[in-house]
Amino acid sequence: MVTFATCQICTGGQFREFFIKCVTAGNKNAMYYEGLYAALIVGPEKCIRILQPNVPNHDLSTLAVGIINMCIGNDKEASKLFQQFAANHYDLRSDAIVGLGADLEWRLISFGAPYMNRYGASFKFLDDEVIKSPSCLYGHDYTVDFEGSCKKCMLFWICCNIPHIL
Repeated sequence: MVTFATCQICTGGQFREFFIKCVTAGNKNAMYYEGLYAALIVGPEKCIRILQPNVPNHDLSTLAVGIINMCIGNDKEASKLFQQFAANHYDLRSDAIVGLGADLEWRLISFGAPYMNRYGASFKFLDDEVIKSPSCLYGHDYTVDFEGSCKKCMLFWICCNIPHIL
């Protein structure tokens, strides 16, 4: 249902009432979808509040909350979330990051993301002991996707794409 018909779980959608019951019951995937939808409709703070109960156990929610915190300039909180993500799920330089990042982008787009770059000015990539901007960052060509991308740069580019989508 959700994978192919996200419009059906949005406000006014055929399955919205049932979907909200799933969110209320604590279904982690339903909460993830609702959080992303809220990021577009209400704003990033509401998204974070909806997804927070899933953190750190749900990989997609933890990654999304970390990236959205970067979008609104909360780099210290994002750093904590990425540490939790790495401890509970995948290494931040693993191939799994590409798949999770692609899922996050695709879900936002499927909910009708405006591509308005509303958070480009407040976006702040981490530069601490945990995560730094990759030293090889501008030596690559990332025009289409992440296929074959440098493992040091993948998370950076995913994080840069999300504020443009929002």
